[in-house]
Amino acid sequence: MLKYDFYARYRKMGRAKYISHLDMVRVFNRVFRRGRIPVSYSEGFNPHPKISFALPLSVFYESECEIMLFSVTEDLSADELLNRFAPVMPEGLEIIEVKAGKPDVKHLSYCLYDVYCNLPSSDELAAFLALSSMVVPKKTKSGIKDADIRCDIADIKLEDGCMSMLLSAGSNANLKPDVVIKAMNKYINGYFSGDCEYLRKSIYTNDMVEI
Repeated sequence: MLKYDFYARYRKMGRAKYISHLDMVRVFNRVFRRGRIPVSYSEGFNPHPKISFALPLSVFYESECEIMLFSVTEDLSADELLNRFAPVMPEGLEIIEVKAGKPDVKHLSYCLYDVYCNLPSSDELAAFLALSSMVVPKKTKSGIKDADIRCDIADIKLEDGCMSMLLSAGSNANLKPDVVIKAMNKYINGYFSGDCEYLRKSIYTNDMVEI
């Protein structure tokens, strides 16, 4: 059977930040049914829709740049697919655009986040970034272990009311901003971030090409 590859960029905001990755898969399965979108299925004893997500987002994070890859069995245009998605998306989820083909997700290397919290001073941030080592507990495939995260911080800037963090992402290294916040609370004397809100802004390849 013929299949046509597409990918969609979508926002995950508001109450949708409480949806886990596994539940997000279920949400989009329903979206495809309700939107009469002829998604292709895998073969075998337990067929499932051929959809996948680039760098699945953690619970409690919002995003303006999530990427979903999927295939359909009919020769539909990207505009037609976007029109079918629009009326059936649940609250907090919005498809921004649909494009034909597959993005270069194997070479994703960085994510840009905005972090809203109590901000350090510019001098405190500069001293933090000057550290050669930042060892904090980090979740890994084999459990929570101490890890040196310094090499995975590409840049941190103070923006208007938030911190902008460019961090390593992908299969080889994946640093989340909440771990960086733990390091700041540990290494910046007298600093406490307070409760934080996280927004993923962009995803980049190793050549800093935005996906």
